[in-house]
Amino acid sequence: MLERCSPTTLAAAFQRQAVLTLALCALGVIMVIAVLASVPLAGLLLAALLAVLAVLRAVLPVRAVGALAVRSRGLDVVVLLMLAVSLAVLSASPNL
Repeated sequence: MLERCSPTTLAAAFQRQAVLTLALCALGVIMVIAVLASVPLAGLLLAALLAVLAVLRAVLPVRAVGALAVRSRGLDVVVLLMLAVSLAVLSASPNL
């Protein structure tokens, strides 16, 4: 018989918040890119990450996105997309 792990373990927490955990790992990589390579490139990558999170929030159920689900689905998606577009425009603008 399979043993179920306790829902209070760290592994269970990472499993419940898989999307958020992956997003934070990607954010860490983007910050390293910002420090070592190019800040505008990191801004565009961050905008892409926000766009991916918006798509995931739109298609995945609330249980799968975990803490990424803050408000209603539509409002979360609109806010993430607006942030992504704004950041992409600012990152692509020269001399800002």
